[in-house]
Amino acid sequence: MWEHLRDDYNEFTFPDKVPLLCDPSEPSFGKKASKLCDFFQLPARLGWSFQENGDRSLESGTKTIDDVVQRWLYFEVIAQVFGHLPDYNWEDFVKRDRSDTDYITTKKLPRYLERWLDSEKKSEANERKSRLIRIQQVLDRARCYVSQHCAVPSREDKATWHISDLLALSLMILGETLTRALSLIQRKLGFRIEGWCSHDVRSQGWGYSKLILQKLDDDNWCAKAIHMLQALLRGNSIGLVYLFTLRSSSSKGPDHEQCTATVCKEMEIRKIQKKPKTEQYHYCQSTTSDFCSGPEYAVGQIKKPPECTTDKDAHRSVDGRRLADIINRGNIPLLQYRRAKRDLQVVEMHQSFDKSYAIFSHVWTDGFGRNNGMSSCVLDMFSKMLEKVAVQRAVNKSAVPELFWIDTLAIPVDPKYGTERRKAIKQMHDIYTYAKYTIVLDLSLMRTTVGPGYSSPAMKITMSRWMTRLWTLQEAVLSKNLFFCFSDRLLPMAQLEDMFPEEDSDLQSCIPSLARIYHAGILGEIRPKIHEEFRKKECWTAPADFLALVWKATQWRSTAHPIQETLSLATLLNQDTDSFANPERTTEGTDEYQQECDSRMVELLSRFAAMSPCPIPPGMIFLPGPRLSKKAFGWAPRSWLSSHEIDSPDPLSLPDQGNTRLSLTQGLEVQYPGFLLHDLGFDRKKLGMREAIYFPTDSTLLEWYRVQPAHDTPRFPKDQTFASHDLAIIVSRMPVIDLKETALFVAVKEVFGGIRYVEILNRVWISREENPKMMQNWRDKHREGHHEAMSAGERLLPTTKWCVDGPSHPDSDFREMAEEFKPTQLRGRHNHYTFDQEGIKALERS
Repeated sequence: MWEHLRDDYNEFTFPDKVPLLCDPSEPSFGKKASKLCDFFQLPARLGWSFQENGDRSLESGTKTIDDVVQRWLYFEVIAQVFGHLPDYNWEDFVKRDRSDTDYITTKKLPRYLERWLDSEKKSEANERKSRLIRIQQVLDRARCYVSQHCAVPSREDKATWHISDLLALSLMILGETLTRALSLIQRKLGFRIEGWCSHDVRSQGWGYSKLILQKLDDDNWCAKAIHMLQALLRGNSIGLVYLFTLRSSSSKGPDHEQCTATVCKEMEIRKIQKKPKTEQYHYCQSTTSDFCSGPEYAVGQIKKPPECTTDKDAHRSVDGRRLADIINRGNIPLLQYRRAKRDLQVVEMHQSFDKSYAIFSHVWTDGFGRNNGMSSCVLDMFSKMLEKVAVQRAVNKSAVPELFWIDTLAIPVDPKYGTERRKAIKQMHDIYTYAKYTIVLDLSLMRTTVGPGYSSPAMKITMSRWMTRLWTLQEAVLSKNLFFCFSDRLLPMAQLEDMFPEEDSDLQSCIPSLARIYHAGILGEIRPKIHEEFRKKECWTAPADFLALVWKATQWRSTAHPIQETLSLATLLNQDTDSFANPERTTEGTDEYQQECDSRMVELLSRFAAMSPCPIPPGMIFLPGPRLSKKAFGWAPRSWLSSHEIDSPDPLSLPDQGNTRLSLTQGLEVQYPGFLLHDLGFDRKKLGMREAIYFPTDSTLLEWYRVQPAHDTPRFPKDQTFASHDLAIIVSRMPVIDLKETALFVAVKEVFGGIRYVEILNRVWISREENPKMMQNWRDKHREGHHEAMSAGERLLPTTKWCVDGPSHPDSDFREMAEEFKPTQLRGRHNHYTFDQEGIKALERS
C-alpha cells in the first residue's frame, strides 16, 4: 500500500496488505483510459449510481461497495494518470503472496512517476496541456469523494461510505502521492493556468483514515496535538502516518490519556500524580540519559538526585539586586560561566549592544533554571554547547568564555523587582534581535537523534513542545541564527533548510513539504528579510502580510497565563509593552479576567489605526472562534491562540484584497465580493429554524447557491434585531470554487459614501449547487412563488467596500483623532509599514 514510501516509513510497523477486491475480468479493467468520461461513467457501468440528494452517496448495485470504490478510485485513477504511457500495465500494481492471494502494491509507482515526467517533457504542448488538465480534474474529483465519504475527522466518527478502513487509507495514500507528483510536474514544466491547476501540495490532502486516528489514540498521543497536526497537515494522511516513525515525542505517553482536542491535560495529570509542573534538571555525564529529573525546589535549596555526580555545591544562582541595578540603568545583564571553576558571573552590557553573546531558548516546564538559579551540571552543558557552536561556525576558540542570556537567569523573578521585570521584558525584542545565535532546548529533541535527511528532524521540531509555546515564537522569529539541540549534535536551522530543496524534488514523497510545517510556524520565509532590513536601516519594519503570518504561527500555541498573550505579541511586534506588562488585577478564570484580556487585545489592535498602510489582514473577518464584544471590534478574534482549523479557502493566504482601514468607532474597512439578498417573501422569523437558505444569481435561474451555518455557529440567528436591514453575504473570493467555502452572513445597517456598514450575523458555508435535480426543484418552487427559504441574489464586485461590525452612524463622541491619522493616500498592501509611534501616542492621549 505504501511500498513507494518505504524509506520514510522504515520504522513503521502496520498491516499494509490491502487485498485486490475488484474483478480483473471486468471488460474495461485493463483499459488505458484517456477520456474524462471513462472516470465519471465507471460507477454506472458497474451497476451503481449516485443518489442525487445534495450529498453524493452511492446507491446500492450488484457489486459490493468495496469492489466498486477500489475499481473506481484506485485502479481507474491509476489508469487516468498513467494510461497514456506505452508500457502501462495494471498488473504492476498487484502482487500475489505465497497463498495465491492478490494484493495491491505501489512498489513500482516511483518508476511510473518518473516515466510520466519524462513523457510530459517530450510531449507536444497542446497534448500536454489537455492531459494535465484532465488528470487534474480526475484527481480533484476523486479527492472530493474520498475526503467527503471515506475519511473521518475523528476516531469517533463514521465515514459516509461504509468501506474498510484499510481500503480507505490506501485510496488516501495513493491519491496524495499522485496529487503531489502532479503539482511538482506542473511546477517543473512551468504549467500554470488559473483555475486549472494547483501548486499548493499541503492544501490537497485526501482526508484522514479512522485506522490511523485509532492507532494514534492507542499509542497515547495527545488529542490536542493530533487535532493541531490534522489542521496543519490540511487532510494529508501521509503526514499523519509519518508520526509513527518518531520514537520520542513530548506529545505522547500515559500523561496524555485524558487530553481532549482543545485541552492538553498533561500538567493536570502530573499534578494529581504529585509530579512538579516544573522540575529542576541535572545534566549527568555518567548516566545513559543526558538528563535526570530532580525534585522540586525545597526551601531555598535543591536536593540533588542520586544519579547526579556533581559536587555538593551543585547550584549556582544570580543576585536579583545585581540584575535589577543593571536593568534600571537601561542596560542588559548577560551571563558568563567558567566551567573549570564552576563560576557564574553577571556581565553588564550597554544598551548599544556592544558585546557578542548567545541565547538559550527553552520551555519553562522543561526546568532549565528556576528562581534565578541553575544546576552547575546544566551550566556545564551550556558551556560545552557554546564551544560546539564556535567550532561549527569556524570561530577561533577564545580563552574567555562565551557570554549568554537566558530568561530564567537574566530576568529577576522576586516580586519586589516587578518594575525591573517589566523593563526587562521590554528589552527582549532587541535582546533576541542582536544576539549572534540562539540555541533551542527542548527535552523531546534532546532525547532523540537528528535522524536521516530533512524530514526526520523537521517533523521532530514540528512536534516539539517548544513549537507550541507562545513566548518561543518571538525568540525564533527575532533570532538571526537558530541551532536545535538533539542528543547527538547541534543542528543549525540553515543547514537543515539547505537539505530541503533536494529532498522536496522527489516525485514520490510529499513528506519533506509536510514536515516543513515548523518553518512556517516560526515565519521562516520572512525571517531573513526582517533581519536584513534591521541590519541595513537600524529600524524595525515588517512585510505587509506580517500580521497574517503571525496569526497563523500563533494559532496553535499556548501560554500558561492567557493575559500574557498581548504582552508576547506586543514584544514581537516591537510595540511599547508597558500597558500589557502591568500585573493582572483580577483572578484568572473569572469574567473580569477575560474582560481584562479583551481590553488588552482591543488596545493592541487599536494601535494599528494610525499606521499607513493598515497592517491588519482583511481575511481576519472570516476567522473562526469567539470574537471581541466591543463595538467596532466585533470582526476581531478574541484570541490569536484559537486552536481552530483554517477553513477553505484560507482567507489569510488569498491574493491581495486591497487595503484595510481600522476606524476606532465604526469597524474594519475591507474590500470583498459578495451577494446582496433581496427578499421574495422570505420569512425572517423562521430563519433560526432553517438549515440552509438558497438563492439564484440572476433571472435565468441557472446558477444557485446554498448557504449553511458554519460549524462554530450551528444555527442562523433567531432574534430579529436585523429585521429592518438588508441581508448580504461577504465571500472571500469569486467565483466560489470549492464544494463549500467560508463566508460571512451580515446585516447591512447603512450604505454611506460607497461603503456598506454591516454587522456579522453568522460565519457560514457557501457552495455553488451542482445537483441538477436540486436546482430544477428550486426553479419550480421559485416559479410557483414558494420563496420560504429563498432570496434573489445580486452579485457585488470584488471592489465592494464593507465596514464590518461598526455602528450605522458615527457616535456623538467620535474621536477626531482617528480621522486625523486617516492616511490621505493608501499605498498598496505589497509595501512595508512602519510603526508610527507619534500617531499611536496621540490616539492613546485621546
